Amino acid sequence: MEDASTAKGQRLRLTCTECYRRKIKCDKTIPCNTCTKRGYANRCTREEDEAVSRSIMHASENSTTSHNLIRTLLHRVNQLEAQLLSNAEHVGPDESVRSPPVLSCPPRSQGHDNRAATPMLAQPDPCEPMNSPIHEHPASAVLEDDDAATVLEFLAWGRNKDAEYGSTANQVSRKILIQGDVSLPSNALLDGSKQATFDLLEILLPDQTQIRQLVEYHSTHLLWYHGSYSAWIFNNDVEKFLDSYSGDIRNPDLDMQWLALLFAILTGSLACAPSKVRHAWGFGDTESSKLALQWYEACVSCLNTGLYIERHTINSVEAISTLTIAAHILGKSNSQSILLSSAGRIAQSLGLHRLSGETNIPAEQLRRREAGRHVFDQLCTQDWFQIPFSESYSLNPRFIKTDKPTNCNDHGLQRLPEAVPTQTSYCNYRYKVAALMPRLLDATSECNTLFTKYEQVLKYDEKMRKLATASMPTFLSTSATINADWPVWIGWARRSLAICAAHKIIMIHRRFLGLSFTNTAFSFTRRTCVAAAKTILKEALSANDQNGPILWIEQAFSVAAGIVLCLDIAHREPDLDDLDRHETLIERTIGYLRSFKASKIASRGAQLLSTLQKELQQGSFGGLGKRRHDDARTNLVRPTKQARTLHDTSRTSRVAVSQPAVTLIAHTVDSLDMTQESSAWDENPCLYPIDITLGTQGLFDDLLSFQF
Repeated sequence: MEDASTAKGQRLRLTCTECYRRKIKCDKTIPCNTCTKRGYANRCTREEDEAVSRSIMHASENSTTSHNLIRTLLHRVNQLEAQLLSNAEHVGPDESVRSPPVLSCPPRSQGHDNRAATPMLAQPDPCEPMNSPIHEHPASAVLEDDDAATVLEFLAWGRNKDAEYGSTANQVSRKILIQGDVSLPSNALLDGSKQATFDLLEILLPDQTQIRQLVEYHSTHLLWYHGSYSAWIFNNDVEKFLDSYSGDIRNPDLDMQWLALLFAILTGSLACAPSKVRHAWGFGDTESSKLALQWYEACVSCLNTGLYIERHTINSVEAISTLTIAAHILGKSNSQSILLSSAGRIAQSLGLHRLSGETNIPAEQLRRREAGRHVFDQLCTQDWFQIPFSESYSLNPRFIKTDKPTNCNDHGLQRLPEAVPTQTSYCNYRYKVAALMPRLLDATSECNTLFTKYEQVLKYDEKMRKLATASMPTFLSTSATINADWPVWIGWARRSLAICAAHKIIMIHRRFLGLSFTNTAFSFTRRTCVAAAKTILKEALSANDQNGPILWIEQAFSVAAGIVLCLDIAHREPDLDDLDRHETLIERTIGYLRSFKASKIASRGAQLLSTLQKELQQGSFGGLGKRRHDDARTNLVRPTKQARTLHDTSRTSRVAVSQPAVTLIAHTVDSLDMTQESSAWDENPCLYPIDITLGTQGLFDDLLSFQF
């Protein structure tokens, strides 16, 4: 059958259909004499009549479909209202409920021929009771009465109640196709802005060979660390984009949120790959720094163009979560924190926090649900590890019903023992550690004194040590020999885990770190944090793998470790033996940070530690251990209590605390010569973004002796 466009482009036939089919002479009248003589004048029609009939049939079917949809929705509303009334009758004779108007199914339009309105395939009557055999389906069952009102409200808002990702065909068919809202009016200004965005994105996208190289590098060298997307699914989508769409970002079927995920992956690869690898791809050092930042901005532009705030998809959640690995290196920590918060809300809207177990479902659907679990776990990890800085969290673990991701690889989905490293192993382990953070905050929030708060800190310190020793997979332990069959990232994961472990120890004690330098009641915190700082620097400075990825935590946590050592020096006697070792470590740390030319967090940290070191060498803070600090000699002004960033603001005056640590930090910040943007970064109480892990045995004095 010819389609409409083809029919319009051809000359219409005047011969009747029967004569044309039989190849006989026709007088081109309807009905023609030939058909009349043969006795089938009623079948004598012309092509244009059939085309009109087909058009009417198509329009009638579309109208019938829309009509049936309206009738179905009205019937569903009637069911919910009836359920509410039925339950209201049991409230009691003293309580009356006003009956809402009943919406009946509207009659069929009388303007259509009954034959044309009849669909070719039998469809159930929209007004048929939903509990009839035709509608027997779990999703069609009557909702519980306590949810009925909420469903109606969500219907008015245009949102879904109790959405569950990967449970419907629309969600399962993970398309890179956009599902546009045709009801949105055209806006010349917005259309012009969108075209300008496309122009910029086109010149930012590398060639297809480089795209494949960057995507492959991220899947093999970086995905183990964050697990924010499925490599199997995304690789198939990339091939479709490059082959079927020819890499055309203007293709009307391309979802801009999926393109945002592509830019996020490219950004992570370019920002985290070592110089040698980038050069092999054809990117110089100067170009890489600029291009990675532009790709980050391109990702955000794609999210906005794709209306990610209004149109919730898994693509936007994965894109934002993937951006985290590069955001801090590029100096986008503030922007990333906002994006992560929005991603958490979008994930909840998609039902990623309720991905319970499933059985007997297609492998493709199972793979997508596993990907949903992975990205939601990463969002939880990021949210909970920022608790020591913000004293709050957005994703409450008490209301998360998502099952733990299976320890399996993306391509096979076969469950493997915990001792076997897979793409999900590292993220699964650190999620366990992160889950302790909100519990620690809840426990300390219920305490009213420093004594009871510190008891909780020591309690969860011990919990995390036990978790690190009892639950750590064998392949992450440095005491185990690396198997040749294990993935290439095992060595990088061990170093990352050791650094993160020590940093998490510091985070547990963060609220008491300032007090520990002046109050002997918290001396355990001081010894613990100093030992943890040494562990961080030992692991970071001993890295010699030139082909491994550049992870932002190694730089950020090295700065945190250097600050702890500077504070310890400022509060010690000048003649103590370990001061020289502290100073040597700080000097090496500054050199280590300066080696990362393109990292914002490393350059800022190096400048901060250099200023601290200079002040310490000049003796500006000498003798703080005995509180002999001479304000007149150093021309320092004691800051107010509001400047005590390392101290608990809820602390009362009952605890006698001097402020050498605060004075040191205040003087250092004043000495820094930074741009306005850098100064704003240093004023942020969350100086260094957070990640995961920890480890150790018993009460310890030196993390260096602990084997991860």
